Amino acid sequence: MNVSPPVLEPPFDITRCSHIRLTVRDLVAARDFYIEVAGLVVSDEDGDTVFLRGIEEICHHSLVLRRAHEPASCDCVGMRVRTDGDLDKAKRHFDATGRLAEWVERPFQGRTLLVKGRAGIPLELCATTPTKPRMLLNHQQQKGGRALRMDHYQVIIPEVGPAVAEFMELGFRISKLALRQETGQILTAMTYRKSNPHDLVLATGAGPRLHHFTYVVHDLQNMFRACDIAGALGFGRDVERGPGRHGPPNGIFVYFRDPDGHRLEFILPPMQMIDLDEQPMGLDASQSNVLVPWGPAPPKRWSSEATPFTGIDLGDAADLERWHSSVEDKWK
Repeated sequence: MNVSPPVLEPPFDITRCSHIRLTVRDLVAARDFYIEVAGLVVSDEDGDTVFLRGIEEICHHSLVLRRAHEPASCDCVGMRVRTDGDLDKAKRHFDATGRLAEWVERPFQGRTLLVKGRAGIPLELCATTPTKPRMLLNHQQQKGGRALRMDHYQVIIPEVGPAVAEFMELGFRISKLALRQETGQILTAMTYRKSNPHDLVLATGAGPRLHHFTYVVHDLQNMFRACDIAGALGFGRDVERGPGRHGPPNGIFVYFRDPDGHRLEFILPPMQMIDLDEQPMGLDASQSNVLVPWGPAPPKRWSSEATPFTGIDLGDAADLERWHSSVEDKWK
């Protein structure tokens, strides 16, 4: 496995995945799902937008739901940078490399830079948001699965290798690769900036599309509580996959579909990636017993359904077939 060494002094400092912006057709139904099933907390809302956060989060929002009449989509995924000065460094970097980067206005965020990289993923960067009280100890107000914090999101793109190289230039490190052994092609890559195995997961398929986004829950009791409440509220058939265990990084998971079809994952707190000498783990993508040691096989729609990015064309039918046939759908 030939992987470039990590860039320890990137052109600007991304610290973590931070938020995601989704469009929904029925804002009331989506709001109810994320409060009652997931257990997120409303930070602010109006007639067209709801801003939510996990009970451990103090940043204003990690999930934004925007009412739209068009089919549900993802406006963008978001990441935090360390300081406001890093935003200016990011703008200079993307201008110099020919990537589209423009300043945008976002409610409840400081200056925000919207970027479209080589893979076409709309990514917005910000350094600050207003803060809200941490709700972790307000037990009487907690609902659903008591989601703690956003952990990562997975994006499907036609070619993972070049996108991984681009994100590594920005300081991302690789925790795990799933490879097609006969060719060495990277089918899936877990990349990270914070101290656990994933902030952005890239997987092969028609795209760019959002496959899922993930919140950490405290324990199995909260995970099953979310499933039970989903069943009680009529969302039981939308518990799409799990429980099961990802191999490395050893995470228990369950996946839900919200009323608009967006895919939400719950995981238990993942293992830590702390030291600079941590090396990427390369795995044969055909080894499903290693990638997912136990748990039910994914449903067929797992490999065919994902959230499009707003206003971005999908890949062609050949790209979609590659995702359908990929052994990767057995594990992530």
